[in-house]
Amino acid sequence: MPRVSFYTLGCRLNQADTGHVADDLQRHGYELVPWGEAAELLVVNSCAVTGTASQKTRQVLRQARRRFPDAFLVLMGCDATVDLTTWSAGPAVPDLIVPNPRPAPLSELLPAGLPRAAVSRRITPGTPADGFVIPGASDYSERTRANLKVQDGCDFFCSYCIVPFTRGPARSRALDDVLREAEELLARGYRELVLSGVNITTYCHGGVDLAGLLEKLLALGPGFRLRLGSAEPGPVLPRVVDVMASSSQLCRFLHLPLQYGEDGLLRLMRRHYSVAEYEALVMPAMERLPGLCLGADVIVGFPGETAASFATTRAFIERMPFSLLHVFVYSPRQGTDAAKMPGRPRKALAEERSADLIALGEAKARVFAEQQLGKTLEVLIEDEQPQPCGWSDNYLQVTVAEHDAPIAVNTLQKVLITAAGDKRQLTGRAVP
Repeated sequence: MPRVSFYTLGCRLNQADTGHVADDLQRHGYELVPWGEAAELLVVNSCAVTGTASQKTRQVLRQARRRFPDAFLVLMGCDATVDLTTWSAGPAVPDLIVPNPRPAPLSELLPAGLPRAAVSRRITPGTPADGFVIPGASDYSERTRANLKVQDGCDFFCSYCIVPFTRGPARSRALDDVLREAEELLARGYRELVLSGVNITTYCHGGVDLAGLLEKLLALGPGFRLRLGSAEPGPVLPRVVDVMASSSQLCRFLHLPLQYGEDGLLRLMRRHYSVAEYEALVMPAMERLPGLCLGADVIVGFPGETAASFATTRAFIERMPFSLLHVFVYSPRQGTDAAKMPGRPRKALAEERSADLIALGEAKARVFAEQQLGKTLEVLIEDEQPQPCGWSDNYLQVTVAEHDAPIAVNTLQKVLITAAGDKRQLTGRAVP
């Protein structure tokens, strides 16, 4: 039985794509082994969202080729789509390059016998199509939750983002195919499904939008929960909040990328909302959903950022009820409009501003964790040693320090929160 190993960079959508490829290859006779173990087939699923991500892809390929020179090396994903010339020469040339979207399952694209090649072969990408289907079900053999891909591509063309060029136009997965895979994943024992895509709030198939999709997934039955991946602010969100308020199976978690808190830079970024519009979406959700974890991404050091625009952004973040903040220093991506924009702050200043917002985000996370004291949270147990621990529905890490009976991994356990620590860490006792 030939062995295959995967290395995945980037987002949850990449993880979902890797899971589908892993499932396909295992159904065709491959044995899945951890990355770093000897394997006849090595697959790197690449990310191209920043220049740093592309450098990491090259590093992983070089290390793989050096350590396993006889293995058949496949590069797939976003960097394989936009940086073709990068892979045509050098010490880490892959044997096969598979850009997005894959025209067929990887098992059909591999040559018989996996012969090494002096020159890499590039597969012609498929045609992006709405209502797409994905055979099988993602393999997540080491996890208690599974990513459920419902959408791909994006039409927003933010000035800093390469994703519309690496993933193509926005398109939704066929509703029946989403439900089929969800049922298969639940039958395999997963207790949490995370809806994944480039821009899941644009989901629409057969007249069913994201809120309708959630309702249909929840109708599959009890005993599991749904979580939204990163979701762009959009008009469907109030209806999504309605569904979240009506069902405890839909996790109280919204990650809404903000990117900046000042309208001038939001326009330069070509974001599709103003600060006021973002706030108008968020605040009603916070009022309707007590205990909601609100996350956001923020970019600092973008071209055109000034002391005044940063101060405005910081003040907005400080007064907003964020409980999870991902802060990034802007990294120019070749091929985007922002990479050519003037007025980028010096690196040291951008890093200083980043550290300031990271500290602010950590303070907000501590406050949010302390607000859970005395409350009962539902926790998906992911580890038993040294004590049972896992993640609550509102995305806090909980250790069950007191319990009268053993608690198994991959069970949903009610926990009364008795203590809060740093970095969104909670401790509690099991509720029978």
